[in-house]
Amino acid sequence: MKSKLLLSLLLLSFYNVSATDRIVQENGPAGTFSTITAAIAASVNGDRIIVHPKIGGNPYVENITIDKTLEIASAEDGVRYKIQGNVTLQALNNRTITIIGAHLVSGDISGSSAGWRTNVSIMGCILDGGSINFNNQYYVSVVSTELESGSISISHGRIIGNQMNSESALITISNSTSITNDTLLIVANKFPRLLCTSDIFLTIMNNLIKRVSPQTVLSAHSISYTTTSTQQKLNIINNTVVTPYTVVADGSSTRAKYLNLLSPAVIMNNIFQASYVFTSMYAPTASLTVSGNSSSYNYIMNTLVSYPAFSTTDVLLTTNPVNVTTGQLILPTAALNGADPSFQFYDLDLSVGDAGCYGGSYSLDNYFPITGSSRVFWVDMPFGITTNGAPLQIKAEGFDR
Repeated sequence: MKSKLLLSLLLLSFYNVSATDRIVQENGPAGTFSTITAAIAASVNGDRIIVHPKIGGNPYVENITIDKTLEIASAEDGVRYKIQGNVTLQALNNRTITIIGAHLVSGDISGSSAGWRTNVSIMGCILDGGSINFNNQYYVSVVSTELESGSISISHGRIIGNQMNSESALITISNSTSITNDTLLIVANKFPRLLCTSDIFLTIMNNLIKRVSPQTVLSAHSISYTTTSTQQKLNIINNTVVTPYTVVADGSSTRAKYLNLLSPAVIMNNIFQASYVFTSMYAPTASLTVSGNSSSYNYIMNTLVSYPAFSTTDVLLTTNPVNVTTGQLILPTAALNGADPSFQFYDLDLSVGDAGCYGGSYSLDNYFPITGSSRVFWVDMPFGITTNGAPLQIKAEGFDR
C-alpha cells in the first residue's frame, strides 16, 4: 500500500506589470464592482477579477461572457463564490481564460467558437446542474472540479482530479478538425464512463470509472474509443472499472461493455469488476476489435466475460477486489502489489505498485478529497530516478485562491 503524497509548493503567478486586480464585492467600497459582468467590462487583457462571496451565500445572478484574457478567482482560498447563470468563453487566438473557485448553482461553462486557440482552465469549481462543453477551438484543463449532474465535453486538453456524481453523465472527447494527432490526458478522476470519437492519442490513468445501477447501463460502455486505427493510440493504465450487469431480457445485444475499443491499446495494471450480480448470461463484456493490443497485470472478476487481450500476467479473480463505493482494495487480494513490477509503476511509498486507481504515482490519494483550496495537480518528472548525480528536471503545476 502507499502513503499519501503531500506537496507543499509556493505557487507564484506572474502578470503583466500593467495588470490590475478588479474587485467584485456586494456593498463594497468605492472602486469595487457589484457584478462580475461589470468587472469584466472594465478589465483589459491580463487583469485578474477577485470575487468576494455574497452575504449569506447568495449567488451573483447573471449570465457571464468572457471575451478577454482574464483570471477570475475567489477572494478567499477554499471559499467559492456562487453564480446563477451561464458562463460563456469566447475563443480568440492565444487568449487565456482561468476560472478558479466558482460554484454554479445553475448554468453551464461553455465556449463559443470564434478563433483558434484559446487556453481555458477551470479549477476548483462546482457545477450543481450544468455541464462543461468546449469544441476544438479550445485547449481546456478541467481540474479538481465537481459536477453534480452534468458532463464534460472537450476536444483538446486534460481532465485531472475531478468528480462526476451522476451515473447518466460522461466524459466525451469530441472529434477535432484542428489537430488529429494531439495527446489528451484523463487522470485521477471519478466518473461513470468515457466516450472518445476523436482520432487522438489518449491516456486514461488512475481513474475510478464506476457505475452501480443496472438501470443506467443498457449497451453503454465504460471506456469507448470509436476511431478505427492500426496505430496504438491508447494507454489505459491503473484504472478501476466497475460495471454493473444488465437486467434486460434480450441478452448480449444490450449488455454493458467495460471496454469498447476500435484502436489498439496498452491495457495495464487495471481492475475490472462487476458491481451488480444478476446472471452471467448478461455479464459485461469487452470488445477489442483490432489486433495490436498489449494487456498485462490486469485483475478481472471471472464474472466478466470475453476479454480477448488476456495475457499470462492477467489474473482472473473469484471475489471482488475493491470496495464499490470507494474503489479501495479489499484485502487480501492479488491486486495488492500486483502491478507491473517495473520501478516507474511503484507506489508512493516505493513499494511494488498496486493495481487499480490507487496504485502508482498518480494515485487518487493525491487528488481527493476536493476542497476547492490551493492544490498542486500535476507533476512532470522522468520515469526512473537514478542516483548518479545528474540534475533532476521536475515541473509542477498548481493553482491558488
